[in-house]
Amino acid sequence: MFRISLLIAYSTWVFGCQKTPTMTIDPKITETERQALAASDSIIAVKSSYYDQYFTRSAAYGWTGGDGATSFLLPDGNSFWLFGDSFMDTVYPDRHRPSTSFIHNSIVITDQFGKFQTLHGGTKESPKPFFDGVEPIQFWPGSGFANQQLNKIFVTLSTIEIIPNGGMWGFKLVGNTVGVLSWPDFKFQETYTLTNRDQVDWSSANFEENGYVYLYGAESVPFDKYVHVCRFPSATPYKQVQYFDGDQWISDPTKSKRLLNGISQQYSFFKYKNKYYLLSQESVLGPTIYIWDAASPVGPFTNKRKIYKTPESKGNVITYNASAHPQLIVDDKLLVGYCTNSMGDWEIWKNADLYKPYFVWVSNWQ
Repeated sequence: MFRISLLIAYSTWVFGCQKTPTMTIDPKITETERQALAASDSIIAVKSSYYDQYFTRSAAYGWTGGDGATSFLLPDGNSFWLFGDSFMDTVYPDRHRPSTSFIHNSIVITDQFGKFQTLHGGTKESPKPFFDGVEPIQFWPGSGFANQQLNKIFVTLSTIEIIPNGGMWGFKLVGNTVGVLSWPDFKFQETYTLTNRDQVDWSSANFEENGYVYLYGAESVPFDKYVHVCRFPSATPYKQVQYFDGDQWISDPTKSKRLLNGISQQYSFFKYKNKYYLLSQESVLGPTIYIWDAASPVGPFTNKRKIYKTPESKGNVITYNASAHPQLIVDDKLLVGYCTNSMGDWEIWKNADLYKPYFVWVSNWQ
């Protein structure tokens, strides 16, 4: 269930968190955090007390833990969060959980007033993934956006084959799938195959600009991962896909070029104040999060700098797949989240706080 190797103005909004926000969203940053972030002209990251607590759930129904935790902005100003493996159950006061209600993906909708809405398939009593597969095939969502008509949401999914009795590492990438739901009612519409190739997982991130949606992928090799980029017209999602070969856009996916290494399976690409950025945790299983400047949606990527080292990474606990949430920027302070998990037997059942995202505010990251 653990996925490492793989994974405001309404009038100006088009494709989610890829756009620079035009007003403050969810300004949940304390004065103490602001003062700490202003203590130096160098990059500083401090824990976000609001978001850490916000995703510490104990409800008898709804999302109480998971990984992935990517997000983007919806047309109404709310945030759309994508989670991979997820728990839908009670967390008891001592933070242990029952051994039931585990599903392979879910969606959470949040707003600036504290709303927390969970979306999944099945029923309350017997939940299923929002994007449900047929065993042994399941889906882990990575990135998403809305269409130009603002009536559908498209999600790029990692297509995973679950290996029976494989434990934490019992899965393999077999391609990518597109999940579609309607907006604003969030009703499941369909899933369809994007690719059956396992060379690149195209669900890492997406970004929209100048009539194109850019999909960012991760190619996994032993002890490293590489950035790849493809694109398609915004008007026709996932049609006429072109791949960047280092010089031009071509139709042959096998000639997609490696553009940057040292990244994780899931990362972020975004634009803020007319400048492009790529943010990623180091690969593989490293605790350090970095950010790069980018000259364009396909790089080159320069000025690599450290923004944070996750303190949770010790013992059996691992952190991975950091993501930026630029739609939640407050006064140039960037919100960055990362996933946690444990390699110890049953530890994420014994302590729900080992399987949830944690967040930091980052200043001077530009």
